[in-house]
Amino acid sequence: MQKRVSLDEIQLARAFAIIAVLLVHSSSSGVTTISTDSLLFPIYNFFNIAGKLGTPTFIFLSSFILFYNYFPKKTDFTLIKNFYVKRLKYILIPYLFFSAVYFILKWFFYYDYPSIGFAIQKFLYLFALGKAHPHLYFVFISVQLYLLFPFFILLFKKFSFLRKHSIWIGILIQWLWVYLNKEYFHITLKGSISLSYFSFYFVGAFLGIYYNDLREKMNESSFRFKVFSSVFFVYGGMVVLYTGYMYLVRIGVYRDVSQHLPQLINQYIGEFTWATHALFAGLSLFLLAHWANKRFSPKTKSIFMEIGATSFGIYLIHPLLLMVMRKVVQGGSPLVYNGWQIFTFITISIGSWLIVRLTQKYFENNYWVIFGKLPSLKQNRTKEDYSSKPSPSYTTNY
Repeated sequence: MQKRVSLDEIQLARAFAIIAVLLVHSSSSGVTTISTDSLLFPIYNFFNIAGKLGTPTFIFLSSFILFYNYFPKKTDFTLIKNFYVKRLKYILIPYLFFSAVYFILKWFFYYDYPSIGFAIQKFLYLFALGKAHPHLYFVFISVQLYLLFPFFILLFKKFSFLRKHSIWIGILIQWLWVYLNKEYFHITLKGSISLSYFSFYFVGAFLGIYYNDLREKMNESSFRFKVFSSVFFVYGGMVVLYTGYMYLVRIGVYRDVSQHLPQLINQYIGEFTWATHALFAGLSLFLLAHWANKRFSPKTKSIFMEIGATSFGIYLIHPLLLMVMRKVVQGGSPLVYNGWQIFTFITISIGSWLIVRLTQKYFENNYWVIFGKLPSLKQNRTKEDYSSKPSPSYTTNY
């Protein structure tokens, strides 16, 4: 069995991903309230669309971590049992907790259900689909990955063809699902179905299985240049295409443009731009994290490592703070309103992190019910520690 190396890069990638999530959610009100003919609208549109890489990156990283950790191990009943116990304890229970929190808050402020029984049925329905609050679909998708994972790991171990060609197989399965759903199934909640994310699952699986080999290969400057240039080139092109497409849609121009395009493009351009942009964005963040791991100073790295370590908790709690912030300022002069968007991003970022860590501090034995498992508050490591000691806590959440 190959030696498992430190995965500090994954914590850094998680940090970059959660920052992107916070940017998207902070800018979402600006996109919907600012006039499309405003000079600031293209800026809001860019950050809101280009930032839609966080959640797919988390899905990709989850798959990577699972295959990196579990593929070399013997797949038996004990391994599967421990796998499910950890996910039930550290993922499903926090998901249930926050689903209930967001459901109750929206029930109190926005909805008037006719009875307690009706409300309970509604909650169970939303909980089962990851719809108690929009951002919770990520956890719902992750749960589907966990349910499928034992079958995946057995298939990947049995068939070398699947392992070696998992990247294009995952993309093929995902697009086959997109086609069949558009032509035959017409399922409107396709974003809550794992088939919509198979490219992220399988690319993560490929990198997790062959990570040590690829890491050695990256020491070759020519190979490293080819990988970095290819990934970032495609990602850059997709950023332009995706943000440009959504800008035209939002200002109402794409309808006229679409009349001059083939029907096939009009049918699938939305799905293609999102899926391809998100996939290469995740790969770009993955590579960027490896670069940052070598280039960041110890202090800078420790900050991003902390963000990555608490990213699951930040993801769960930040919409609650966002709801509060948007109740405070809903309009005003352009200077006040736009300044408030920046202030909101800073506040929900710091506030979410603070709530996560304070909860851990004052509920040391039970905080996991709310935020899953976190690294110890006393874990204050040096640069040498970062480079030599893999932390098992990096692999518990997601």
